[in-house]
Amino acid sequence: MKMNGFERIRNVLDGKAADVVPVMLHNFMSAARGVGMTMRQFRSKPENISRAFVEASLRYGLDGILTDVDTALEAYALGAETIFEEDMPAKVVAPISNQIEEVIGKIDTEKLERNERIQIYLDAIRMIRETVGGELFIRGNADQGAFSLAAAVYGISNMMLDLAMPEKEESILRLIERCYAVNLLFHKLVKEAGADMTSFGDSVGSPDLISPKMYQKFVLPFQKKLVADLTQSGIRTVCHICGKTDRILEPMSECGFAGVEIDYKTNVVTVQKTMYGKSVVFGIIDPSGVFCFGNETTVRETTQKVLDVFQGCGLVLGSGCALPAETPPENIKTFVNTVRNYRFSENVF
Repeated sequence: MKMNGFERIRNVLDGKAADVVPVMLHNFMSAARGVGMTMRQFRSKPENISRAFVEASLRYGLDGILTDVDTALEAYALGAETIFEEDMPAKVVAPISNQIEEVIGKIDTEKLERNERIQIYLDAIRMIRETVGGELFIRGNADQGAFSLAAAVYGISNMMLDLAMPEKEESILRLIERCYAVNLLFHKLVKEAGADMTSFGDSVGSPDLISPKMYQKFVLPFQKKLVADLTQSGIRTVCHICGKTDRILEPMSECGFAGVEIDYKTNVVTVQKTMYGKSVVFGIIDPSGVFCFGNETTVRETTQKVLDVFQGCGLVLGSGCALPAETPPENIKTFVNTVRNYRFSENVF
């Protein structure tokens, strides 16, 4: 039976078979470029955000929309210095303060709901819901997880220095706890706006930046708590961590995430074996080396290799991180066509 995009992704998340492997792209930059908008134009109005995502999804035949505008929504709302260039995503460039106690004192969940950028983003999700709800699956990104948000508002350099100092541990944990409350609220706001599920990034917790031991002390407990708290509110979420995550896949698999978005640096076979039956895998194809700078042959061969490993089970295929604005449309079309035309072994289901 032929399914629509919403049905495909919902079925995969429910552990059921879909007629084909669903496809979803982390594509806010290329979506904006595709309708001739700069990043400033894209993020300035909810109707612009909605239009860019909906048109990109319909143009390429995607099964879902991953809403995202940048990685600075929460940090900016809380007071971190942020720059807004014409055709680049917003970027946090300075912390709220270099004094951790001062930062802790300024973390306030009410700032999130009062912020204009947050409201523009939530209005965009509402518009997307009105346009394609029930047809395309809406994954609303809730920006940065607790640990990564703490690093943004305190400064990643300050955070890295303090992590090496045992006497700072108590303060770091209090900061993360305050940031956790902000991120939890954002998930709830995103779901209320109309997302079918939420997601978040916690890439400062990557083994590329901190040790697996630090991950288990400062990141993992808050990720487990997030799953528990969201589950009580009927919300499923996807965790995204950039980089080579092989060394933390096992603890990640124990969190109970509905999905994990994996970057291309991680071994795809290890991902499939570790996450099978625990979390649906999103992403995993290189957004730059394959999607943007590869050719149609590279895209086709890479896509087929991932499909071979997963054999249709527990996968929503896409880019492992955000697609560059310059990603060639032909490569996206080749990606989707490859997935649609792929045939799996008869004994998959």
